[in-house]
Amino acid sequence: MGGSSSVGALIVGTVFLSIFAHAMVLAIGNMERMSSIEDREDPDIKIQIVNATFTSGTLYVNITNAGTDSVPVDEIFLSYEGGTPRNFSNFYTGSDYLFPGETVMGSTSVSGTPTRAYVASHGVGFGATIQ
Repeated sequence: MGGSSSVGALIVGTVFLSIFAHAMVLAIGNMERMSSIEDREDPDIKIQIVNATFTSGTLYVNITNAGTDSVPVDEIFLSYEGGTPRNFSNFYTGSDYLFPGETVMGSTSVSGTPTRAYVASHGVGFGATIQ
């Protein structure tokens, strides 16, 4: 009986050692992935309002990407009069991306007379007075 408990302890020890080694491999892999995420540069996206006008119940907003990286249009958010920000794709039906240096116009029907518009993407925002 004494021999079988030694073999059992050896098996249990080997299993625990295998589990520990597997956990270490996963931990090292996760550390490498986290390090590569931290080292990644933020994209250079600077969405700005060129001008915003209100005519006959329609708000027109021209926006540009003053950065050096393209941005998906559904990652750009527009609000007016402090309202809930909505994806710019609700106001614009062109390309799926706003490329560096590109200017596009979006529009929507608005009740009332808005005086301020705000656009934001990737943590950068820009406000303008509606003309």
